[in-house]
Amino acid sequence: MGCRGPVSRPAKAAPNSGASRPAEPNSGRTDDFLPALEGLRAVAVFAVLLHHVSFLSGLTYSSGLAGGVLARMDVGVAIFFALSGFLLYRPFARAAIQAQPKPPVRTYLWHRALRILPGYWAVAVVALTWLNIDYLRSLWDWAIPLLLVHIYEPLRLPVGVEQTWSLATEAVFYLALPLIAALGRWMGGRTPLARARRQLALGVALVLAGLVWNVYAHAPDSPLPQMSWLWLPAFLDWFGIGIVLAVLASWPPSTTSSPFLPHLGSDGSDRGEKDLWSGTPHGLRVVTFAPGTSWLIAGVLLWIASTPIAGPRGLESATPVESISEHLLFLLITWCVIAPLVGRGSGGVPRALLLQPLVRFLGRISYGIFLWHILALEVCFRLLGFTRTQSSFWVLLTVTLALTIPVAAASYYLIERPTQQLRRLLERRANNRRAGASSVVPLETPASPAVTSGPAEQPALAPRLVLSANPPGPQHEGGDSQEEQGRREHAE
Repeated sequence: MGCRGPVSRPAKAAPNSGASRPAEPNSGRTDDFLPALEGLRAVAVFAVLLHHVSFLSGLTYSSGLAGGVLARMDVGVAIFFALSGFLLYRPFARAAIQAQPKPPVRTYLWHRALRILPGYWAVAVVALTWLNIDYLRSLWDWAIPLLLVHIYEPLRLPVGVEQTWSLATEAVFYLALPLIAALGRWMGGRTPLARARRQLALGVALVLAGLVWNVYAHAPDSPLPQMSWLWLPAFLDWFGIGIVLAVLASWPPSTTSSPFLPHLGSDGSDRGEKDLWSGTPHGLRVVTFAPGTSWLIAGVLLWIASTPIAGPRGLESATPVESISEHLLFLLITWCVIAPLVGRGSGGVPRALLLQPLVRFLGRISYGIFLWHILALEVCFRLLGFTRTQSSFWVLLTVTLALTIPVAAASYYLIERPTQQLRRLLERRANNRRAGASSVVPLETPASPAVTSGPAEQPALAPRLVLSANPPGPQHEGGDSQEEQGRREHAE
């Protein structure tokens, strides 16, 4: 891929914000759940699966249009990265813009670890013992893939889980996100609008930093090792797109001032309270926030990426210009796919398709599909007697899906879901203990009038904050919080 109560303290009202009471405590949860993003996970993971099946069957090397498009289906990785940037940064963006306490970093990191590691360790142990055991000569050889640091040394990607290079990159983003959020909070701003603009500038800076790193890394005389193409800086622009969208989705709703340039694009209407994008320049709004138009543009960009402009289809070395062209095209495709789903519009046909129950279910188990489909392909080659790059695409795809989906569902129900349920149980018990401790008030002896002194009388009991026994759960899980709400809706 491709990333969750303490006693709350009142937040100082921002100057000129018109706030007359303390800000609500920030638990990190957002009320505007976006179920279409769960369906989008299914689209992204099946794009990655189609890319790998096409490559291993040999269809990628054919001269037809289908081979060229399937060769660029690894755009699903860009979509996953941007989704992580959006879902994980949104609580931090809202906390900074609304001058609320930031989400607890320790809880965020703990949730991230529980979200990705149990399922990954399960598939990694199977792959290491089945396909890589002859190369594991020391404890360190085991530790490198299990700790997700196998992208920092050549020839360390284990057979059967080669696709987890993106998970290793995303894990570093999880660690870096609190630092990015701290930088955005440090940038400050006197009003919500000023803070939102500075948050947006931070997201744009990350996008530019990722593009600059790629230009430098792909330069002919670059001193960086080849593995640097898989490191986090090479994908900061894809994560940054998600961060930009997270800031736009958290934009102060009481203003129609443009998120991009002051006083640009406001049409003088009173839609500011209803439409987060009302201050966006009209042309940009039509091109990237109109669902049908935006997805059509994404399709055209994917077709352009399937041409030689984005480099060879296989493992042949691409020129720096070709590599940057592919990377930039994937960036634009990702924006066009996600932007119309996170705005306040209807989402049109794309959202309707993504909200289908089957699509949402596949999105819910998408992490398992991502983890297990390469091992399923290895099983297919052994069962069917196929050879790499000389196999039937449709047969290989059918058998791979037949093996992957049940295993992914089992991984979800036997590993991912129980882990999250155990986490929530432990958190509820801890919250209940804190609530019980805070509700115990020592008995006070009434003070004697002779003893009481001072210019003013003091209240017998000072105001105190009692924790709720069932505080709202944190949002930082990103995908798993969406899965949890999706399960509740399905149960109802």
